[in-house]
Amino acid sequence: MKAWLESLAARERIMVIVGATALVLFLLYALIWSPVRSGYLDLQESVAVKRDTAVWMQESAQRLAQLKRSRGPVARGLGGQSLLALADKTARSDGLADALKRVEPEGSNNVKVWLEGASFDVLVAWLGSLSNKYGINVDTITLERVSETAGRINARLTLRTPES
Repeated sequence: MKAWLESLAARERIMVIVGATALVLFLLYALIWSPVRSGYLDLQESVAVKRDTAVWMQESAQRLAQLKRSRGPVARGLGGQSLLALADKTARSDGLADALKRVEPEGSNNVKVWLEGASFDVLVAWLGSLSNKYGINVDTITLERVSETAGRINARLTLRTPES
């Protein structure tokens, strides 16, 4: 290679050296500098997004803690009623009377409830009410969409008292 370079005229030698130098600089830029710089900028952006998310999460945690403190005590207990009677009564009074097909006990602390064609929104509100007022939780739930009507479901669920 050295012999070939020396065999060239001085002007040609300069052109080959300048071209080779430009090629090396271009390759360094394209294969090393540009990817490293691009990765660095991506990481900077990612850090900024994650920092914003962390700030949002901290603010939300503070807001949540404040809401929990201001909510006051939650009423618990069934008020002397059986879970079976309470589930039936509250389902009917909360707008699920037409959808309520069967309520039956399962053991001493659980009740199974069958609903057909119930409004999903009404069901969720009823379950939230049971949880907030009486501390009753859903142990298991199976939901099926009723294909003819939007927002209507068939549900099979097991409610559990807070003592279990």
